[in-house]
Amino acid sequence: MKRVNEIGLLQDAVKAFKKETGLKIAIIKNAFMEEGRPLGGLVELPNGAGQLAVGLKNWAAQANLGAIANQIERLPIEGMLVADYINPNMAAKLRAMAIQFIDTAGNAYINKPPLYVWVTTNKNEKAQEAKKEAPNRAFDAAGLKVIFGLLCDQQLINAAYREIAEKTGVALGTVGKVIDGLKETGFVVDRGKGKQGRRLVNRHKLLDRWVEAYPEKLKPKCRVGDFVADNPSWWKTINIEKFGAYWGGEVAATKYTGYLKPQVVTVYLPEQLGNKFLAAAKLKKALEWTADGPGIVKIYRPFWPQKIIDTVGEGKNQPIAKTHAGLVHPILAYADLIATADSRNLETARKIYEQHIAEHIGQD
Repeated sequence: MKRVNEIGLLQDAVKAFKKETGLKIAIIKNAFMEEGRPLGGLVELPNGAGQLAVGLKNWAAQANLGAIANQIERLPIEGMLVADYINPNMAAKLRAMAIQFIDTAGNAYINKPPLYVWVTTNKNEKAQEAKKEAPNRAFDAAGLKVIFGLLCDQQLINAAYREIAEKTGVALGTVGKVIDGLKETGFVVDRGKGKQGRRLVNRHKLLDRWVEAYPEKLKPKCRVGDFVADNPSWWKTINIEKFGAYWGGEVAATKYTGYLKPQVVTVYLPEQLGNKFLAAAKLKKALEWTADGPGIVKIYRPFWPQKIIDTVGEGKNQPIAKTHAGLVHPILAYADLIATADSRNLETARKIYEQHIAEHIGQD
């Protein structure tokens, strides 16, 4: 969706809320910055219920519940989600997580005494038509690989397309389409040769978009499978670097922050040493009835070239954050945690953001 659609999203949702309930939500501010973070707006609720910050989301897909929860909880003041459409199933999950919302169809959940609103019966025909628009190549699986590289090394945006392709592991022809998609959505400004060239902008929002899209568009393509270990503490003693692999998710978060006790182990494992790793760790394929239980090991193939991780923090470039040996980049650990929508993981994800990502994103 183009940025102009997001600008009108809040206004449309407020109008729909009034039409459905007879109550008026006043827009105090449209999009603005607060504590270095972009906000979709600031609103005043009716009946003296107070003010809320706004997080905007086009196509608040159910698969991205964790990303949505993280976006709203990271707002500097109490906030609510404003989306084009929230289906009844998604609405129930948002209410269970105490995430307030309104959408452009008139659906709403607000629980801010003395105001309580709960509407989930309206459909959004316009949203169904909008869904037919051609997708932006920047946010398909290959595009997400490029964006990951650009976020890891923000100077890469000015490299030749061939270098970007080599460093992000995509075909050369993909790079131009992704850069064009990022220009269209307001994430790349191109001043041409000799005039500062290309520049990555709206980086906070781009990170949010990547984290939201990754578990839906790219991560499933990397999945090897779920496994279980005889010894639940096996990961504490194995040398993962010996196999060219990386800890992701909860284990990476534990090593980055010292805060979380892992329940699910995530490993990004190259194919060439995969069998040796499974044997050394004594992992066996998880049965269907164990796949959602504790002690599960989730294995994925790395989607990035080795050098994206190994060269982070070196040379003249200024990467987003420096990684540690045997761990995925902080951005990927952050995304893994958010995708779970687990409250303890969301809390740890915020610590990773604060300690390893925020200062490197900087002000746009």
